[in-house]
Amino acid sequence: MLAALTAAAMLVTGCARQPRDPQPPPELTPTVRLGTVARAEVGARLTVTATVDRVVTGTAFVVRDVDFTDGKLLVLSAGKATAEPPQLVTVVGTVVDFSYRDLSGRYELGPSDAYRDFEGGRALVAEDVTVWK
Repeated sequence: MLAALTAAAMLVTGCARQPRDPQPPPELTPTVRLGTVARAEVGARLTVTATVDRVVTGTAFVVRDVDFTDGKLLVLSAGKATAEPPQLVTVVGTVVDFSYRDLSGRYELGPSDAYRDFEGGRALVAEDVTVWK
């Protein structure tokens, strides 16, 4: 009888006991490679899908996505851009080093203050912009 009680006590306490060393949750790994545009070669053709953050001029707008350095990317277009915040757009274009002095005339960029954060970084010159509605 004593053996049966001991076995019953071990079963009850064994089932209710918590593990001594709980395992830490698995480490999260990003599903995207951050900074894809920053790592792209100047002249590389890229397709990006992102949310319009703001329109700077009729030919320049900023998109936002976690994949971009600092979360934002300047998009330049030879034609009038029809995208507005917070629309989703897909842009096919060519990666360039952004220099306000070199690009302002070609893309009618307006005052330089709006581009200060992008100077010396990468931008995307759009060949095609699709606005998803």
